[in-house]
Formats: sequence, structure tokens, C-alpha cells
Amino acid sequence: MNTDEYKLFISECKKSIGKSKPIDVTFDDKNINNLIFKNYYVARQKAANIRQKYINIIDELLVSFEKKSIENGVDISWCVDYDILIEEVVELLNDRKIKEVNLFETKFTNELGLHKNLKDEEISIISQNNKCVIFEPKYAISQSGSLFLVFNSAFEMELVLNAELKIFVIPFSNIIKNIEDIQLLTNLYSSNNEKKDFPYLSTIYTPKKSDDKNIKIFIVDNGRTNLLESKSHRMALTCIDCDACKKVCPIYGVIGDNPYNNVFTGPIANVTLPYLETIDSYKHLSFNCVLCGNCKKVCPMNIPITDLIISNRNIFFERKYIDFNDRYKIKILKNNLISRKKLNRKHWIKELLFRFYFSKKVASSRELPKFSKYTFEQIKSGKWKK
Repeated sequence: MNTDEYKLFISECKKSIGKSKPIDVTFDDKNINNLIFKNYYVARQKAANIRQKYINIIDELLVSFEKKSIENGVDISWCVDYDILIEEVVELLNDRKIKEVNLFETKFTNELGLHKNLKDEEISIISQNNKCVIFEPKYAISQSGSLFLVFNSAFEMELVLNAELKIFVIPFSNIIKNIEDIQLLTNLYSSNNEKKDFPYLSTIYTPKKSDDKNIKIFIVDNGRTNLLESKSHRMALTCIDCDACKKVCPIYGVIGDNPYNNVFTGPIANVTLPYLETIDSYKHLSFNCVLCGNCKKVCPMNIPITDLIISNRNIFFERKYIDFNDRYKIKILKNNLISRKKLNRKHWIKELLFRFYFSKKVASSRELPKFSKYTFEQIKSGKWKK
């Protein structure tokens, strides 16, 4: 893995490791969740089933949402990637002769590069502007054409709802079917991310025909169909961005956000970034995991993150996205690990072979592991005690 992205990742990891800090991967999800839910694990399973069901029929939900939105007098635009989005947003603002906007930044708007690109187009970002706002809804509801909006303050809520031109941008994966589903999904997000039961300021906003031409909704793909194409990996699209997986990840606890060089970080990013960006640039992230399974245990959407990381490794190996030298070493390890005869060899023979194949890259940065003098068979049979 000799890509520039990989070299930068390793460099940033070394910087993070050099800064000594305590690592705590415990995650107490019981106290707050038991106060909110009668049975937290039943609620988790129900929410996961809902999200997985909706992702599987996302095309139907998108068509239904567009139909309802048009009935409500709202203009919908579909954007394959951020380049098309930026182009259409700038064109809309220029047609309206708008040179100042109020952009409410989120992880998604940062992913799309809205702040930088608007400034490049000489469009000013004014935080208290109520002429034009750009805002990301938490969910779009296909049943009614409504948007579920969550605000950080009453002032922010007033600015958005009373803006003359409202521009909403949302990833297609955040379309749900029923208004009734919002409480469960939002409770799970709030309890895991913010340790509270529900956002203090939120509303279900349904556009009216009288607002015609004053509301624009952009539904954005930006690489998400790459995940949707795989029946297993599409589960990653059910993520609600609660960051629960980050809190229990021993690797993330050491390296933090910086090495990722992206808005997506942590265990879920190890799964999704190779598909949202390019496999060649981010394939190394699928090996940035010790497979402890903590992330899988705490995920409120029951996303099998560890399983998907293993799946990524297999896919990248089989399709030869991994460099030849790395594939060669993986084959050697595989051939030794699946052979009981080879595993039962003398410990000094295994150490000698390991040193021969891996000492150049491993021994330079850490001490090589020592093999047990006894095999599993000897330990199991009790021969090692004699």
C-alpha cells in the first residue's frame, strides 16, 4: 500500500501515538437507555429492522418523496456528486442574484465542500442571514413530503423557518417512510450521542404550495450507491452518525480523527470510505482494525461493522487491490494458519519463518511476537504439564 493517502495516514498515526493519553473504551449504554426505553435491545433491533427495510426499498421511497414534494410545490434536484450539487446551487443563487447565504455546517455539508466552494464563487457566508439558508434535514419523510429538522438553538430555528429562500441538502440514505419512525430513531441517536432522550429543538416541516419557488431540496448520492449495490455493505447506509462505535474503538482511541484526512472517521469509516471515495485511496482503512468487535456490540443500528471490515479485506484481496508484496505475505499467513500440521511445528521453526518473511517491516518498529513452546493440541491434552 504505497499510495500517498496511506503514507499520510501512517505519518499522522505516528504523531498521534507519540502523544501519550489514557485510552478508555468502556461505553455505558445502560443508564440513560434504560431510562428512555423499556427494553433498549428490543428498541435497537426494531430500529435496525426499520432502517434496513427502508434502505432495501430506497428507490420507492425516493419516488414517493419526490411526488409528495412536487404536490407541495417544492422543486427537487437529484445530484450524483458534490460537483453537480455545487454547480446547481451556484446557478440557483446567481439566478436569484444572491451573494450572501447562511450555511449551517454539518458533517454532510463539509463532505460536499459547500463552504469552500461557495467562497470560491465569491458568495459570502453570513451566519445571521435570513434571506437564504442552506440546511441539512435529519430525515426526509416520503409519506408526507415532510422534513424533520433539528436545531441547536431557538435563534437558529427562527432563522431557518423564516428564511426567504430555504435550500435543503440531504443524502438519499436519510429518506424514511413514516413520521412515526422518527421518535425511535431520534431517541437512539440522542441517547448514544448526546446522552439525552430527544433533541430539545426539532420540528416536522411540511412545505406548502404558497412557498412555491422559495424552497429547494437537493437529494445527493456522492458515492452512496457504491454501498447500495452490495446487499451486505448497504447496511452501512443505516448509520445514524451517533459516534457510539468511536467511543469503544481502541484504535480510534489512540489515533483520533486526523489520520483519516476526511469528514468520515472511526470504525464505520473503515467500512465506507473505500466506497464513498476510491478503493485505491482508502483500502488501507480496512486493515486499521484489531477485530475486537466492540463497535458491533454498541451500534444502535446493529451494523456488523467488524464483519464488513473482514468482507472488505477479502474483496480487496480477491480483486487484487492490494499490492503484490502484501498479497504474497497474506497468502503465506493463510497457508500456515489453515494447516494444522504447520501450526504444530516447533516454536523455534515458526519464529524463524516469521522473522524471515516479516522482519523487515515489522521488527523495525516493534518487537516480534514469541510463539508458545506448546501447541493447542498439547495444551488441550495436558502434555505440556509433563
